[in-house]
Amino acid sequence: MNTLLRHLESVFRVERTRPALGAGLRAALAVGVPMGIAAIQHLPAATWAGMAGLFVTLVDRGGPYRDRALAMGAMTLLGAVMGLASALHLSDWGAVFFTLVCVTACGFGRSYGDTPGLMGVVLANYTVVSLALPAQDLSAALMRSGLFILGGLWAMTLSLVLWPLRPYRPARSAIAQCYRELADRAEEVGRWPLDGPPAPVNVVEVVDWESRTRQSLETARDVLASTRRSRAGESDRGEHLLVLLEGADALLALLVALPETLEVAPREPRYHALRAEIHRIFAEHARDLRHIALALAQERHDESPSTWSPDRVRRAMASLSAEGALPDSARAAYSHAIALLVRIREYADALLDVADHLEDGRPVEQDLPMGPHPASQRSRPVLEPLRDNLSVDSVIFRHALRLGVTAALATGLVRMLGLDHGYWVIITVIVVLQPYSGMTFRRGLERAAGTLLGGALAAGLVVLVREPAVLLVAIMAFFAVAIAVKPLSFSAFQVLLAPALVLLAEIQTGDWELAGVRISNTLLGGALALIGARLLWPSPERSRFPEEVASALRADRDYLLSVAAARSDSEPEVREARRKLGIRLLSAEASFQRLLTEWRGSSRQLEPTMALLAYARRFGAAVTAVAASLQWHGRQDLSPVASYAGGVLEDLALSVEHRRAPSPLPRGWVREEGADALFSTQMDRLVRQLTVLHHATVRAAPQLSSE
Repeated sequence: MNTLLRHLESVFRVERTRPALGAGLRAALAVGVPMGIAAIQHLPAATWAGMAGLFVTLVDRGGPYRDRALAMGAMTLLGAVMGLASALHLSDWGAVFFTLVCVTACGFGRSYGDTPGLMGVVLANYTVVSLALPAQDLSAALMRSGLFILGGLWAMTLSLVLWPLRPYRPARSAIAQCYRELADRAEEVGRWPLDGPPAPVNVVEVVDWESRTRQSLETARDVLASTRRSRAGESDRGEHLLVLLEGADALLALLVALPETLEVAPREPRYHALRAEIHRIFAEHARDLRHIALALAQERHDESPSTWSPDRVRRAMASLSAEGALPDSARAAYSHAIALLVRIREYADALLDVADHLEDGRPVEQDLPMGPHPASQRSRPVLEPLRDNLSVDSVIFRHALRLGVTAALATGLVRMLGLDHGYWVIITVIVVLQPYSGMTFRRGLERAAGTLLGGALAAGLVVLVREPAVLLVAIMAFFAVAIAVKPLSFSAFQVLLAPALVLLAEIQTGDWELAGVRISNTLLGGALALIGARLLWPSPERSRFPEEVASALRADRDYLLSVAAARSDSEPEVREARRKLGIRLLSAEASFQRLLTEWRGSSRQLEPTMALLAYARRFGAAVTAVAASLQWHGRQDLSPVASYAGGVLEDLALSVEHRRAPSPLPRGWVREEGADALFSTQMDRLVRQLTVLHHATVRAAPQLSSE
């Protein structure tokens, strides 16, 4: 029951984002204009151009124009090829084999990412429709392919030509999102109580912002790299955006390190005035970050940035020193906090200057405080992702095979039973089946609920009106609103898409009773998908989650070792290790979310596992604080604590992998003689975080072993 409730909650969840109004209008025009021409000119075959407009529009997920053009162009060409295949009048066994081969091949599209994966699903759907409605002869098949190309070109024209062409807009928007999330974090810390951070509602809540920001940074990095590859002749705008992206990455580290420093600094009431000044600076720094985001997103900036300075904190600290109320530990911690504020001010000044000159084309200065990130943007060989997934251990391999086999079985069943509009059964199988078991069940619920409600809506509309012109307007309206609300709620998208597809089929066939047929076929397809997910090479998340957590723990270890071997946190090896840790933690957290969709017990039983993930990230935050103070520590030797913690982290990773309790903690790390106060405090915190992480692993061991 708990699992079903969690799935139902996800079905009715509404995301906090804006509706895609432009995409909705483009979808309506892409489908409606060809359908209108077909109706006016009495050309039933021209409705294939409207179908092409729908399918090609569905693969447009936004982002760089180059990527959008490639996805939409590939869908247009591949759809035309599959239109030719419709000339094949196959036997029942031939149709089953053809479906198996084509749908399996489309399933491998996920090897190349989300957009190619979506294109594989859309192409598989069109293949099923084309095969179910074969052309009379080769000339009819050629006409269908030509109409599909025309419809695809019309959809591409709407998306890429008639709308304003701003090649750097996707990159600007993606980088602006990074700065907004950094600003949110700065404002949050600025509202902390003076005696420390607020108590979290749950153990993972306080680290969610870092996950979101890391994900935004990686998305922005991909978008900017794609945009710059397609515009090799224009470097000034791309260089400005690259600097702003790297600046966001550098500020992320500082916005992790500074709150960590505040947590280890004394918090007695006598320090409240000093801490209040630091909190006030966080609030003002958020204003700088929002100024940069505004310059990026709106290409203008009316509000001036702040003029905060670390001098106010210095004066508050000098006042405490004059009163004799500043022992060495407090002096070291707050002096380091001031040093971090100086770096933040230096970075902010440089980034504000770059943002203010985005439009005038002034070359980027060469002596900026943040250097280029070492993250490689090399192009992978075309076949490399496919080769990486040609293994039975690959989730994508098993999913593609499961998808093809289940779709082939559905094809055979449809042919054997002679179902009316049986391709809806096969399409449901393709849409519902996901690489992960829990996601398949959730998608099945969404599809079933959407079809039931949408089919009822279509049936009610047909009772009221059967005028083709009115129904065509209704179809356009349904498509427009469905695509527009998709970013907010996939369930709402399903509900609104269902009547549009039913009405589209009814206009083509003249059969006004198709809503019930679609509902029954959808339910049958959903049942087949769930059976396939259960019986054919299942991919339960509980078998993968421990490996994801172990990878995150090893990334913690590698990050610490890279910091111990470095002289500055700006060294490429340190920055890349921090990035890899963020990516590994993102992957582990995504795996945990998928695990929740499969978990049949109480959510409280997963609290130790949640704590393990949270403390893995907190350990990384403690390492980031140490990295930010490397220049401060001078010749302090980090190798003893790095060796001690590295061994413990490797044992924790092995224990999670093998689903066993970790070994007892070895004898405690011995503090180095003559270490400065800040170094000693940070090392104590690092070892304390390691101890908490070890305890969380011990507590999580029963859940990991039972999975």
